[in-house]
Amino acid sequence: MSKSISELEARIAVLERKIEREKKARVMSEQHLEVHSRALYESNQSLQTSLAIAKKKQAELEFLRQTSGDVSSDISLQELITNTVELTGQFFSVECGLFIVTNNGQALESKVDNIWRAPNKWVSDPSFFNQAIQFLPLEQQESLSMWLVSPIDDEASQALSGFKWIVFGNFALLGGKIAWLAFFSRAEFLDEEALSVLGTAREHLLSGITRRVTDVSIRKRTVELQNTVDRLKQAERQLIQSEKMASLGQLAAGVAHEINNPVGFIRSNIEMLEEYLQDYQGLHNSIAKALTVEGKIDTQQYKALCDKYDLAYIQQDAQELLVSNLDGLDRVKEIVENLKTFSHSGDGKLESISLNLCIEGALKIAWNALKYEHIVDNQLNADLPQVLGNNGQLQQVFVNLFVNAAYAMSSGGKLTIKSSLTADKLIIEINDTGCGMDKKTLDQLFTPFFTTKPIGVGTGLGLSVSYAILESHNVLTQVRSAVGKGTQFSLSFPLPE
Repeated sequence: MSKSISELEARIAVLERKIEREKKARVMSEQHLEVHSRALYESNQSLQTSLAIAKKKQAELEFLRQTSGDVSSDISLQELITNTVELTGQFFSVECGLFIVTNNGQALESKVDNIWRAPNKWVSDPSFFNQAIQFLPLEQQESLSMWLVSPIDDEASQALSGFKWIVFGNFALLGGKIAWLAFFSRAEFLDEEALSVLGTAREHLLSGITRRVTDVSIRKRTVELQNTVDRLKQAERQLIQSEKMASLGQLAAGVAHEINNPVGFIRSNIEMLEEYLQDYQGLHNSIAKALTVEGKIDTQQYKALCDKYDLAYIQQDAQELLVSNLDGLDRVKEIVENLKTFSHSGDGKLESISLNLCIEGALKIAWNALKYEHIVDNQLNADLPQVLGNNGQLQQVFVNLFVNAAYAMSSGGKLTIKSSLTADKLIIEINDTGCGMDKKTLDQLFTPFFTTKPIGVGTGLGLSVSYAILESHNVLTQVRSAVGKGTQFSLSFPLPE
């Protein structure tokens, strides 16, 4: 019996030790599980924090991607700003944003709704707008270097009740104008990191605005330059026309004389034809009288009457007078047509012309200055190819050169006009045997208002205007001259391809 009790106690002791070990194992397991659970919890919290940060970074990157995409696109400045307001408002989780443009501190009237409300709606709210801009330093004429944050006293503004913060910035536009962007938040605290991201977006926006303002400025400058070019072209046309009229004025006496000659002999011829008509009337009256008295007239009587009035001579001379009159009228018509071509301002367009006809017309206009004491030797080939040019302007050039040559040969001389051809050029040479020019005169030859003529004889613009005309025709002009020997102008006209 005692043995059985001892065995039982021993067994109980073993079981107690076993239970104690199991207790310790359970405690260790629970402690291990607690540590593992805590680690899992902390890991989960870390993952959630990392996920939130990642989502935030993703949102920041997406915001910067969208804003930079707008900056690099071709959208207008208005679209760029409105898109920036929308993206910024959504990213910054604000309920309201606006943009305005000021000039000298005064808000300019906007033709579009300029207040943005979440989630994405543009409205016009004059009450909110007028109270909101009171929180902006619109008198600031310089661009702010960053976004600024200012608290809102919502008690002072019913329209802004509930809003805690205003975040704003500005950007310079053309003409001294300033664009202002502002965002209104109800948050108790603003995310500093988000403000930093807004700073990066601001730099993108500033770059886009600068590029667009620069493009507008360049376009404006281009328009101004084009207007200047147009005005200069108009002034050049007026100068060319004025010089043409001045040249025509100097040639007026000679031209009048050229017209007066044929007009004079046409008048004389008409007076003679008037006398012949009277003779015809006399012959008619004599024949009528003979028929009245005798009732008839024979051949002998008619022949006697014709001899009395010298009818055969009258008929021959009248025919010659009519031919002479027609020649004279053709001469007047030719002079008038050349003057019309010369004086016509035209549109400055280049067309295919014959230099032979152009030079011949110029010689006829300047003929009175050359015909008395000068020999004109026109050696131009009859089959010269045509060139692109303005006939009236080139005729003005040649008239000027011929008149100058005549002036240089005041005691008489020879004017020679020659032509030659190369593969791509038609060269016209105009030579005179006049007084020639020294190097100093040659250097100033095409200078406006430079002239060797006495006051009142020349304007000093003839050759400078002629040079400008030749340049516009892509004509290479070369001048050679020697004192006492004469001058040569060589004009190289490009041939059409």
